Amino acid sequence: MNRLLEVKLRYNHGKRSGGPITENLRRDGKVTVEKIQCLQENIRAIIRYYETTPRYLKGYLIDVNYNDIIAKTKRIKELLRPSGKQTNDVVVGARFSDAPEGQENHIITYYVDIKTMEDTLTKLEEAKRFLMEELDGEARPANFNERKDKKTNLNYEGYSSKSGIRNIIVDCSVVESMSVPSVTAKMQKDSFLVTFFQTECSLSEILETLKIDRYQYPYAFYGRDTVSVSWDLYQVLLDKVPYMISMISSDLSQLTLEEFTSSNKKYEIDIPKPSTEPVIGVIDNLFDENVYFSEWVKNTDYLDEFESVYGKNVYRDHGTEVTSIIVDGPRLNPWLDDGCGRFRVRHFGVAVDKISVPRLVNKIRQIVNDNPDIHVWNLSLGTEDEVSKNFISYDGSALDELQANKNIIFVVSGTNDNRIEKNSILRVGSPADSLNAVVVNSVKRNGLPASYTREGTVLSFFNKPDVSYYGGDYEESERIRACSSRDIEEVYGTSFAAPWIARKLSFLIDIMGFSREVAKALLIDSAAGWNFKSSTYKVQNKIGYGIVPIKISDILESENAEIRFVLYGTASSYITSNYSLPIPRDSDNKYPFIARATLCYFPQCSRAQGVDYTSRELSLKFGRVKEDGSIDDINENIQDDAGHAVDERQSRKEFRKWENTKFISKILRKNRAINSYDERLWGISITSKERLTTSMKAHLNFGVVVTLREIKGINRIQDFITACTLRGWIVNEIDLESRLALYYKNQEDITFDDM
Repeated sequence: MNRLLEVKLRYNHGKRSGGPITENLRRDGKVTVEKIQCLQENIRAIIRYYETTPRYLKGYLIDVNYNDIIAKTKRIKELLRPSGKQTNDVVVGARFSDAPEGQENHIITYYVDIKTMEDTLTKLEEAKRFLMEELDGEARPANFNERKDKKTNLNYEGYSSKSGIRNIIVDCSVVESMSVPSVTAKMQKDSFLVTFFQTECSLSEILETLKIDRYQYPYAFYGRDTVSVSWDLYQVLLDKVPYMISMISSDLSQLTLEEFTSSNKKYEIDIPKPSTEPVIGVIDNLFDENVYFSEWVKNTDYLDEFESVYGKNVYRDHGTEVTSIIVDGPRLNPWLDDGCGRFRVRHFGVAVDKISVPRLVNKIRQIVNDNPDIHVWNLSLGTEDEVSKNFISYDGSALDELQANKNIIFVVSGTNDNRIEKNSILRVGSPADSLNAVVVNSVKRNGLPASYTREGTVLSFFNKPDVSYYGGDYEESERIRACSSRDIEEVYGTSFAAPWIARKLSFLIDIMGFSREVAKALLIDSAAGWNFKSSTYKVQNKIGYGIVPIKISDILESENAEIRFVLYGTASSYITSNYSLPIPRDSDNKYPFIARATLCYFPQCSRAQGVDYTSRELSLKFGRVKEDGSIDDINENIQDDAGHAVDERQSRKEFRKWENTKFISKILRKNRAINSYDERLWGISITSKERLTTSMKAHLNFGVVVTLREIKGINRIQDFITACTLRGWIVNEIDLESRLALYYKNQEDITFDDM
């Protein structure tokens, strides 16, 4: 077996090249006078609606219904553009149209003033006149687009500006219609969360203006734009300000309590005293301090006075069982011995059985802030309700915010389908839609999805769950053993798959010393392996990138024919790259390898942006360096290459654009050595793009795992190490035993003798 390598590269940082781009119609696009007239009537209808409706805002909220999944650079630029601003500056929400999967289009909500609306009508009138005078009433690519090799000789004299006219016409080509926002949802709960679009008015000001009697309609604020309401108050809001409502979601999170059957045996188990083992944080229901491993757990009942009284008379099973796996799972389940040892736990019991989402979020924030030394948090809680197609849940977004701003990672259970009749697909429940977290689903011993499996994706695109692990199933032979308040029980559920992954992440981060970005990438890469693109992707909505190996050594080591190494760095410019990776060549001066790579990062996110949730995109390219200095990417990623047109729908589907985990690999039907380009080396590049602005707001750390397989089975790892060293790169071999010894040595207390 070959050891995992850690390669420390020096990266080049480059700015985006090229100047302003002349806007053109898409190849299949066209704009007619009738289309412009329809959009004018849409805007007039919106103005009439707001003029005949009681006004509570200074501006107008408008839905722009696009005719495709639209890239940031292809959104409208001239329509609805306020004076001195760009239209992207006034985006307050984004969702998908109600259409079959794969056929959804963008609906983006803008907030503008009346002058911008009137100016837009004027611009449309001018564009309509241009079409009639210059293009016989219809703009098509053949008679409108301007290319280097073909000039259309259109006359722009007498119009406000050439770019303005062109932008208006191009904008019209991607817009289907405009309308007043209208978001509804079928809620069968007594209370739920309502989120309003962000405007100059706070939610409290709006409710005060509406004269909502808080005694008649009790409500509670959660942040500036979200409120927990009753069904009656929701009806009032729908009647008075339906256009202000952005999202509607459940406000009740219940523990994913799994059924279990007792083993009917009393276990007398000895366990050594804890020492300097890493600490994992567990946020769950209550922990029973009378169990055999209680010395390994620092327990806090994170309850208010009422909850504490109620909690005295309940079993503390779920939280105790989850924590027992983290502390002593391999002893209880020898077949799942991962080689990670035992872990200490800081357990926070936040609920007796159920807890509202806002209360849970407030508790999680306080707990994480008060425990900055903990890097890995296990959260085996979730809702029965499905996550929305159009926005991230309140609790999921709170986890993403914490992970974007702090050096932590959450491991979240994928939630269970507890329905008696499973006659339809049930999507995962929150907070299993957290994009930055590692979301874990459950599989049987044979690797098939568990009977209670719920499915992704999230926002119709993002790959959730991330990975799967063994969490038991209905049959007794499939169960997982865990320690409850009363006995050693046989349990099943995603709640008991997640803590195994928390153990592995803590081992990689706290003991092996990897960054969380690299640790997450190692997990996903080891789960995906070489089979993801050929088979696993067909069930990725159930098992994610695959099943994580049981043994930690299988994550930290590879076969003799493989070279596996990790890279890490910081994206601080448009391009972060290195074009001098010395991959070994054979005697014919060819590269005898197939390759795969996994990229992970933790971006800032914005729930208010709806389906356009992640604020930062890192695009990965890895492969041979060509004669022109570009990379021959193993995934044929051309979306950032000059002269290549790739629409947003294709970029998301093929290159996982905006996804914060990228897995790429080369599938070769006949594994043959590949040519080197003029004896050039291999390269890696990370392209960074912002969602709403072109400037880089902050640095963003990333981790990459690269695996190369020699097609003839030859071990070339020493050649690679030597070549990297000669080029000045630092290469560390990851020796599991040495890292363990170093960890425990560093944990020793030093006593200084008195002089």
